[in-house]
Amino acid sequence: MNIRRTPLLAGCLILALAGCSNLPKAQDYSTSLSESQSEMIQDPQWSAGRVWVRPGPPIASQYGKTLILDKVEYIAGDRPDDLGMKADPALREKALAYLNSAVRREFEQAGYTLVDTPRPRALRLRVAITGTFKNDRDPRAMEYIPIGYVIGQTARAAGYRDQSARLLIEASVRDAATGELLIASVGSVTGNNLPADQKPTAEDVRNAIDDWARQLRQQYDRIWTAP
Repeated sequence: MNIRRTPLLAGCLILALAGCSNLPKAQDYSTSLSESQSEMIQDPQWSAGRVWVRPGPPIASQYGKTLILDKVEYIAGDRPDDLGMKADPALREKALAYLNSAVRREFEQAGYTLVDTPRPRALRLRVAITGTFKNDRDPRAMEYIPIGYVIGQTARAAGYRDQSARLLIEASVRDAATGELLIASVGSVTGNNLPADQKPTAEDVRNAIDDWARQLRQQYDRIWTAP
């Protein structure tokens, strides 16, 4: 990251509601689900989310609200893993199990049908945790993705020392029969504050997972009702 951006990043922390973007620039990284973010746009209803929808006919005109949910994953890439999910199988498996149940609960309660095998007009939903963070934050801030450790250093200098568990979670929706990509989404969510001397647990990210599942389902609701 260009160090000349540091004053702007500090401003995002200290003036959380001043309009700074909650996500890195699209060209700064690609998603771990092998979908480039170069064409994603900021979700106007989710400040910490970006989304891409296939151009062309509305999704609802060709597909029903029928989803095959693939097994949720943790994808270890080149992003931070401050919560240690890669090295802690117990933490990872508990978080993924809860993510799976949260996604199922959100979509089923909203009237989506979850199935196990492809069928006409069905979609395949893939979900993955692709980054974990434990960063200082301004307690006034609603959401932001920690773009680099320089942000944490800036926050310390400003006197903001509370740490919280953060997750970066991605999703993609494809035609269940052809594999055509229809929707790509990435968003960050914040969980519990973390005492400095305490190892993170799955409980520390439950609220974050619930929030992400709700935001994703609402995002898809908006896509299905778009003209």
